[in-house]
Amino acid sequence: MKIEGAPQVRTGYRKSAASATPSKTFGQVLEARSQDRYVPSAPQPRTEPDFSAVERRWNYYGITISNATRAKLKQLAELNAQADYTGMSTDEIYAEIWNRYDKAFDGNMIAIRSFIGGPSEWTAINQQFKREITSHVFTSAISAARKEGLELDGRPYMEWTDAEKDALDSSSNLKACKTVDNALMKVLGYDGMSFEEREAAIREKYAGKNTVLDFLNMQSELNLSGVLNHKMGEDRAGTYCAMLSERFQEAFNPNSISKVGIEKYTPMTADQWYRVADQPFDTAQFAAAMKDNLHRVSGHNGWTEDYVKRMEGLFDHFITGAVDDSLEQLLGETKE
Repeated sequence: MKIEGAPQVRTGYRKSAASATPSKTFGQVLEARSQDRYVPSAPQPRTEPDFSAVERRWNYYGITISNATRAKLKQLAELNAQADYTGMSTDEIYAEIWNRYDKAFDGNMIAIRSFIGGPSEWTAINQQFKREITSHVFTSAISAARKEGLELDGRPYMEWTDAEKDALDSSSNLKACKTVDNALMKVLGYDGMSFEEREAAIREKYAGKNTVLDFLNMQSELNLSGVLNHKMGEDRAGTYCAMLSERFQEAFNPNSISKVGIEKYTPMTADQWYRVADQPFDTAQFAAAMKDNLHRVSGHNGWTEDYVKRMEGLFDHFITGAVDDSLEQLLGETKE
């Protein structure tokens, strides 16, 4: 039977005036709400009573998990073992699993799933969530795609060449990945929306919110929704997210390498994260630090002056929402 008490799928962000005008940049949408821009969000209530009480639990990444998170993961694993998804579509199954995790972890699954910033224990949450999605959604989707390929060809599988089998496996994997991504878009509320509409909807959603967690959620949605890949191209989007992640560590982890050195470095704990999550966030300062790091590592990575200039424009666009007359041309060039 279905698990009782699971929250309903979020129907998403309905097309509004902002999302209906894809020609607007983030900066323009942001400018229209400038009076609210620097108003911090109300702190969210925390359900974990003692983030400092931790148990050391080693997995592939050697991370430390708080007692509260370990208990939640155990309960979620038990719910997964009891779940019966008979008769449910892949979209419904994905939503059921997502909503269980989102409720358990205070509505933070967007940031957890993107894992740009936040405590290191989010890696463990990600791992368990991905295992359940792989088991109940991806595996069935890849089997269905493979079966469809075999039926369309009509020959017994034993008659296929190795090259044909490899091609079938590759196409089935791509179809399964697309199935999972489509299910995520439906949960987030972006199904059927263009990338421009998603971009405007995300900016509208976070207008007037200015905490560390708000910023992390916004960047995570830009990443999960495919907006960053669409605007920047996959390679630059990967670089952007990696630099965001590194900057989050440097800015908010008291035991980052720059502060304590490699010998004493430890990943950010839940206790450390929740001390800063609801603090006001300075986008201008964060973007300036990103640019400084960009220049420092450009020589080592062999980045040209033109590449650095483009990345600086992207930082301004996606971090501060700055308006630049040449930005649209700049963004178009990044995918060439």
